[in-house]
Formats: sequence, C-alpha cells, structure tokens
Amino acid sequence: MASRQARIDDVRAGTQRFALQSASELTRMLEGARNMLAAVGEAHLRGGTYPGCAAGLAALSERMPRYASIGISDAEGRILCSSSGAAGPGSIATRAYFLRARESLDFEVGALMEVQRPGGELRRILPLALPILSEGRFAGVAITSLDTVWLSENLVASGALPPGGSVTVADRQGVIVARVPQPETFVGTPIPAPFRDLLGASAPGVIEVMSQDGTPRLLGYVPIGAGPAGLYVSAGVAIGPALRQVNEATGRAVLLLLVGVLSAMAAAWLFGRIYLRQPVDHLLEAIRRWTAGDHAVRSYSTDRGEIGRLAAGFNAMADAVAMREQELREGEARLRAVLGQMPVAVVLAEIPSGREVFRNARAQALLGGTTLGGTTLAAIAPAALPEPLAGPLRDAIQAGAVTEGLEVPLRRTDGGETVLSVSAAPVRAEGGVPLAVAAFLDVGERRHAERQRELLTAELRHRVKNALAVVQSMVAQTLAQSSSLEEFRRSFNPRLALLARAQDALFAAEDGRVRLEALVQVTLAPFGAAILAQGPEVPLPAKQTLSLAMVLHEMATNAAKHGALRPEAAGSVSVTWTLEAAPPGAVPGGQPGPWVHLCWAECSDLPIVPASRRGFGARLIERCVTHDLRGHAESRFDPAGITWRLAFPQPQADGALPVELALSA
Repeated sequence: MASRQARIDDVRAGTQRFALQSASELTRMLEGARNMLAAVGEAHLRGGTYPGCAAGLAALSERMPRYASIGISDAEGRILCSSSGAAGPGSIATRAYFLRARESLDFEVGALMEVQRPGGELRRILPLALPILSEGRFAGVAITSLDTVWLSENLVASGALPPGGSVTVADRQGVIVARVPQPETFVGTPIPAPFRDLLGASAPGVIEVMSQDGTPRLLGYVPIGAGPAGLYVSAGVAIGPALRQVNEATGRAVLLLLVGVLSAMAAAWLFGRIYLRQPVDHLLEAIRRWTAGDHAVRSYSTDRGEIGRLAAGFNAMADAVAMREQELREGEARLRAVLGQMPVAVVLAEIPSGREVFRNARAQALLGGTTLGGTTLAAIAPAALPEPLAGPLRDAIQAGAVTEGLEVPLRRTDGGETVLSVSAAPVRAEGGVPLAVAAFLDVGERRHAERQRELLTAELRHRVKNALAVVQSMVAQTLAQSSSLEEFRRSFNPRLALLARAQDALFAAEDGRVRLEALVQVTLAPFGAAILAQGPEVPLPAKQTLSLAMVLHEMATNAAKHGALRPEAAGSVSVTWTLEAAPPGAVPGGQPGPWVHLCWAECSDLPIVPASRRGFGARLIERCVTHDLRGHAESRFDPAGITWRLAFPQPQADGALPVELALSA
C-alpha cells in the first residue's frame, strides 16, 4: 500500500511537471514568434513601408511555414504590408487581439480563428500581435498567426508523451487550439464544461478525473493567469498504466530475489555480468561521448527493465536536446537573415564582456573591417573605432544606458565622409545571454542636402536684395532725369529688361559667374549684326555682372539715340577687351593682378552731333566703373562716333563693392 501510494504521489508530481514542461515549451514557441515580430517591427520603424515590403514578408513566411501570415498595421488597424498581399484583410481594427495589444502595449495572443486557403480549404490559426512603439508611443502592430497543425505536432517532443497521456492547449474562450494526440478531433472544440473553471484557477494544480470510458486519470493544468500569454495548458496521464509498472516492478523484484537465493553467488555474478554491467557500461559510454560533444550517439539496449528505461530516457533526452538545438539554429539563422536584409547597420555585443557576436552586412559595408567590441570590453576604444561611435555601445554595456539618434561624423573606407545616426540599448532576453545592440543609420546625404539648401537660400536672398537695391536706385535716378511719366517709362523699361536678362544669365551659370563675352551678347542682342564683340574669357561674379550690363546698356542706348546705331546712320559698334597690366597709378593701393581693358568704338557714315548736356547715362557709366568695378572710364567724341575706354581689375570670386553703393552715390 505504501508503494502504491508513493507511486500515485510520484505520478501526481510527474503529471504536474509534465503540464509545466508543456507550458514551458509553448512559451518558448511564442517567444520565438515574439522575437520574429520584434525584428519585423524594428525593420518597419527604420525603413518604413518601402516598395517590396509585401514580397519580403511573403519570402519570410515561406521560410517559416509555421506562420500562416506576417503583416504590419498602423495605429488605426489598417494593414500597411502583409505577406498575404491583397488576399488578406484590409483592417484589423475590430479584432480583439489588436485592441488588447493597443491597450496593454504588450505581446498578445488572440482567439482561435478559421481562414480559408486559396484552394477553399479551411485552416485554423492562432493570431499573435506585438505593438510597434515609436518614441514610446503606439504606432501600430506587427502581426502573425501560428498554424494549429504545426503547433500540435511540435507541442510534445518525440517519446516524451507517457502511455495514454495527452496535452491540451486552449485560448481565453476555452476553445482548444492544440491537442496531442488526435488534434483533428479536438482542435476547434470547447473545453468540457466540468473543466472550464480550471481556465481561471489561481494557480497550477493536479486533479483526479474519470474519463468517458470509466478509466481514472490525473489531470495537471496551468491556468490562463499562470500560463504562456493568456493560454490554458493541461496534461493528462492514465493512472492504470502507471500503477501497472509498480506491479510489474514488484513481480520482477520477487523473481530476482528467488533467483538470487537459488542461484547464489554464481547466478548473481552471471546476472550482474550479462544483464547489468554490460548495459550500464554501454549507457555510461554513450553518456560520456554525448557530454564530449558527440550528440549523435545513442544507447541501444534490449533490456526491458530499469536499465532499458534509463537508456530510453537518455535517448529521448538526447533527441529532445538535438531538436531544440536545431530549432535554435534555424531561428538564429532566420533572425540573421532578417537583420542582414535591414537597411540599418546593426551590431550586437555581449554584456558584460563586450565581445562582438554579430554584425550584419550593412554594418560591414558601412564600418569596414573596424570592430566595435573585439574580444573584450577593453577593445571598445578609440584605437578600434572613433570614440563617438563606440561610446553609445560602451554605455549600453557598462551602464545599461539607452542612446537614440546621436549624430557623429565618419570617414568611410573609400575615403569619403558621412554622418551616422547612432542608437544603442541593452537587450535582456529571459533565460538568454544579455546583449547590447547598436544601430547605425547613414544620414550623410540628408545632412549634405540640408546644407546645400541653406547655402542656396542664403545666396538667393543676397541676390534678391542686390537686385531690389539696383531697381530702387534705377527708379530714383531715371525719375530724376525724366520730365514726364512717358519719358520715365521709355527710359526705365529697357533698363529693367536689361537687368532681368543679366539675372537670367547669372542663374543659367552653374558656378554663378557669367563670361564677359556672353554678357556682351545678351546685353547687345537687340542690335544684331551691328555689334562686333571679341576678347579673351573673363568670368564675372554676380555684382560685377549687373554693373557691367548696365554700363553696356547705357552705351548701346546712347548709340541708338544719338550715335552709330541710329537707323539712318548705317553704322556699327566694335566691343573689344584684353587682359593687360594695370595702368600706372590707376588705383593707388588697388587690387594686384591683370586688368580688363575694354574699348567701345562706334563708326557711323553720318556725322554725329554731340549732346548739348551731360546725361544720366554718362554719369551712370562713370559711377559703375569707378565704384563697382574699382576702375576708371573715359570717353572721346569723334564725328564718326564716340569711343569709350574702360579699365578695371579682373574680378575675383568674391566680387567688388555692392552694386547699390555705386548707384546711390
């Protein structure tokens, strides 16, 4: 009786362990799904909903057939990207698991669902959702669903199910989502009414129940509050087979005792040699080889007693460990594949050693052969990597600090320079090695574009101010020289049009500098073949371009009114320039280097009568040359036409005095 009660107690304890082990195995499966969803959510935060997102998730789903679908939704439940493409739902806003994930901001497991495959076949799935948080705010969810057939097939390791045993998993509504054995019979059906109270029990336990065929059983259960992510787990064991083993063991013990008494020392020695020592030696040798790393070794015994059971238990343990290791390797390979395809450089290092354990392809391309962790934490130093890059990862390893969006400069392996946005944080997975992760995003092109925009805005602002100042001065001077509004209009409009053409030439130049020959052609284009222009290449900055354009326009206007370009004069104008040394004493303390010598020469068939008074055009020419170009201008009148000679320093890139100073003088 004592042996029977002890065996019953052992069976009860074993049933409880079996239920807890099944719940632990289910937790591991869900943790794998959670890690996959975390990687998908992080990739979405870093890269956004890029073109080809659905194809990428579909490829990921094909590599992991346990997941019926993988997708991402926004904060309102609208599907942004899904491995199912157009065949999937457009919104999950009303789904219970989405609402719970949005409220709890934590991983959630939904209720059993039935979906229809493309061929019309119904498929039962268990939906899973992980919130995506952007700067601590809810930004959407990463969703997937476990195939219940796969879940049932992998819930219990091969050989681990006791004779007559069973394992059942149910959702929050008490609907069975996985069952071993006979999942096709039980999945989708509700937990029987007598056992529904166990779903909300306060703690795991064991009860004795009577099966439908009148066989007594022990039922170990893990309620929803203590189980994996809102799921109920139970494990059933038949009492009869377990107690039968006690009876068989007792009979064998009596038989062995009788044989031992009758056979004495010889029989005992022979039995120990043949039936005990050799199987034990074989088992110990298998254990030794397995612990040495030969995980393919197994212990094969024909003994049906305890030694045989030990050998079978060892084999079952070795098979379970091998399967777990294979799943871990596959999960790690999938995670590495996901991280390897991310557009963000990612580096992982152990805590507290600082040893680097992973670097994706983007990190290798961006950071080159530089290592962030080396073999120890001490290797994370400026000698291994510039301190601004190593600092956030070191802080995460040593102090658990979180760094987000720290921008630091980097010289790439090709010699170019860029700017990296660095984020780092510790990652502590339950039951695993604590790690620190660092992410590096290349924002150099974006920062360069922002600087270029700022420079262009400043240049445009400066040019607009100069142009407005010129127009203001032109209005004032032309108005002072005009006796009527009509005369003002005739004088001012051509000058304003000339200023517009000069501005067009400036904006058309890639370097912001207009060649003198091009300026002459643009300014004097209305006079066609009557103008002859010739000279070397002389680049003009913006300020000198506007001044010289106004000078040439005034010369051409005077020639059209009074000189060689009058219609009846049938004359022409020659504009030539050379680069020569500065005239002696031209500008005391003036700019060194070559000077531009420009000659405007008119030739008319009809005699030209000089003007009765000195006009605004002549004064404007002299002021622009003297103040803006820092040179001098002189004119000589001849009956055949007037000749202007201008001399000024060859302009440099930074230009001369502002144009508005000359016009307002």
